[in-house]
Amino acid sequence: MSRRPDVMTAPHSDEAEHAVLGALLIDNQAFEAVSTVLKPEHFYQTDHRAIYETITELLKAGKLADLVTVHEKGHHDMVYLNQLMSSVVSSRAAQRHAELLVERWREREVMRLGSVMADEVLRGAHGADGKPQPVDQLIDQMITKLMALNAVADRNEPRDISELVVGYLDDLQQRYDGKETTIQTGLKDLDHCTAGGGRPGELWVIGARPSMGKTAASLTLSRNVGRKHQVLMLTQEDSLNSLTARQVAAAGRVNLADLRNPRKAPQSMWEGVSEGIDALGKLHIAMDDQAALSIMDVRRKIQQVKRRRKALDLVIIDYLQLMEGDGDNRNQELGKIANGLKRAAKEFGVWIVLLSQMNREADKRSGPPQMSDLRDSGDIEGAADLIGLLHREHRRNPTDANKFHAELHVVKHKNGPTDTLHFTFDGAFQRFTDWEGPPPTKSLKAQRGGGLD
Repeated sequence: MSRRPDVMTAPHSDEAEHAVLGALLIDNQAFEAVSTVLKPEHFYQTDHRAIYETITELLKAGKLADLVTVHEKGHHDMVYLNQLMSSVVSSRAAQRHAELLVERWREREVMRLGSVMADEVLRGAHGADGKPQPVDQLIDQMITKLMALNAVADRNEPRDISELVVGYLDDLQQRYDGKETTIQTGLKDLDHCTAGGGRPGELWVIGARPSMGKTAASLTLSRNVGRKHQVLMLTQEDSLNSLTARQVAAAGRVNLADLRNPRKAPQSMWEGVSEGIDALGKLHIAMDDQAALSIMDVRRKIQQVKRRRKALDLVIIDYLQLMEGDGDNRNQELGKIANGLKRAAKEFGVWIVLLSQMNREADKRSGPPQMSDLRDSGDIEGAADLIGLLHREHRRNPTDANKFHAELHVVKHKNGPTDTLHFTFDGAFQRFTDWEGPPPTKSLKAQRGGGLD
């Protein structure tokens, strides 16, 4: 067994490959344990990889995989197959040998990735835009690929409920004792509706028509959560400077219009700016403005923040329709993105809030928005743990009573009730806060329906 590679030989184990294949030939039931960890590409020897593929095809088709059937199906050498069978006495160690093969494969992949990176640095790697890639970007790409190798070793296997209830009881007791297991949003009605806020592994989708305040809502969420938890904001529409201006306006209670034209602003603006910058400096918020994000980009940025900040709890993405992915059409593409973000939330143990545009039908109809109003919804409904649709009646039928009123219609809630939540929105300061008192009564015009002004 070559545990350490020499100049000519990559890490591999012929003995373990013989043992796995021999075990499968004498006992097809060993495939159940072996197949949870082993794939054809994990074999170093090409002929061994081909034999394993043949065995896999036969067993998945419900057929017997023995000396004769494997020979006939894959035209493999009968004498060699017989030698493989003779090399093992029992199939009991098949899974351990399979795990050993995966370890050798991971070692080979580390060597290959290192060689690829060295080659890219030497020849000056270029991105899709034709420009040379910074070393930091190459390192991040390498870390992403190495993390993927780590994920291969983390296998999910079915677990008995008798084992699971023990862990659940411990979690229940901790929550009873007051240990915080949720991430509070800082908006009391939303925290009440969700039994405490967001949770690691959850995907929330917040939909709205343009100018309803969804970015401001996400900024409010980032500041509230950022007091105790690490937040990552990914904006594809605003620049970092523009997003920072919004944060300063909200944190310092400065009119955003004054920040955009400071020469005409009152002198008191600077006091608010100072207060805002001081408040923001105490928060745990990282921001990024890369456009046209892919799932791989999001995963890479999550890993960056986790590595640099040693923690990450909330990821906010503004917004879905600006992302890029694969699919035969845009609807399918966005559905794959939503499902990919849900997988990322579970894998990295983070809460993801995804902003989304709603289609124009929401403007043509009276009454609150509906889940079908989500633009190019695809599989969004299935992937999300919670869907909230943001609406401000003042955009349709402005009155003094509804000027600062906003509604969040929770139309899907996987683990709780649906509801209509009420908030105060001050556009000048880009702030969402709790609504006090009863919500404003809708006018007759609003009841009959009316489009946007």
